[in-house]
Amino acid sequence: MNKSFLLTVVLFIATFYSSYACEICGCSNGNFQIGLLPNFNKGFMGFRYSASRFSSHLRDDASEFSHDYYKTLELWGGYNFRKLQVMGFMPYVISRKESDDGITNASGFGDLLLLVNYKIWSTTSLSENEKVTVRNELYVGGGIKLPTGVNRVDTDNPDFNIGDFNSQAGTGSVDYIFSVTHNLMWNRSGIVTNVAYRVNTANQQDYRFGNRTYINTSYYYTFTKAATKIKPNVGINYQINAINKFEGAEVEDSNGYNFNSTVGVNVLRKKIGVNAMAVIPVKQDMYDGQTKLQSRILLGVTYSF
Repeated sequence: MNKSFLLTVVLFIATFYSSYACEICGCSNGNFQIGLLPNFNKGFMGFRYSASRFSSHLRDDASEFSHDYYKTLELWGGYNFRKLQVMGFMPYVISRKESDDGITNASGFGDLLLLVNYKIWSTTSLSENEKVTVRNELYVGGGIKLPTGVNRVDTDNPDFNIGDFNSQAGTGSVDYIFSVTHNLMWNRSGIVTNVAYRVNTANQQDYRFGNRTYINTSYYYTFTKAATKIKPNVGINYQINAINKFEGAEVEDSNGYNFNSTVGVNVLRKKIGVNAMAVIPVKQDMYDGQTKLQSRILLGVTYSF
């Protein structure tokens, strides 16, 4: 893994910061996305930019609506200790909400995420005709999300709304991530599959986001020209959200799922990598169909050392 430009699932939290007047507007506070690791021997550092657009309409009152735009600026990096890989992610979130109540702009730091992956299995073999080299890798990992992000919900405020918890850059809770990743590579092609589970805890206001399950898979192919490697990729991801709870009671319609397709490309030249990805919604049911992801793009640059 250290000397090859492999497609690897990278889990990162992208927390969104915005303001809403209704209980269902906007998206959940954390989403995992597929990314590409740069080519590095010891470590890397990078910068990511993502832009997302959501729309919400209340089922019982069509006059209440919200169009929400989120931009996330994220510093991230990683370091290898033989079979152990440590990564960290720190986002800064900017949002704009256009709703029946007017226009609201906000920004703030999100929650810090730390991840550790360990390679437990790696094999390399030749096909029967000895023309194709097949490589398998299996990783297990875990991580913790720390409540470093902005979270200003005041449940004693007379204007408090349960939807306020969705409007913060941070969840205010300590959450745990467990994952398994499999890489299958042959010649210039590969398939990477990841299954992850996030366990959310209650924050100081006794609000607990439901646990989440993530399933991602992608296919990639590598084109090489001189010292440059170009790696286009396509994939799918599926996210399931369990129901949220406030003071032990379930928050109505707060569970759901999101099924997306992805298309992207990574370009690597020596120690510099550039990547881009678009997330295309296929099927979704968030807040009983009242909130929908419209589009999402991700751009990034990395430096390896």
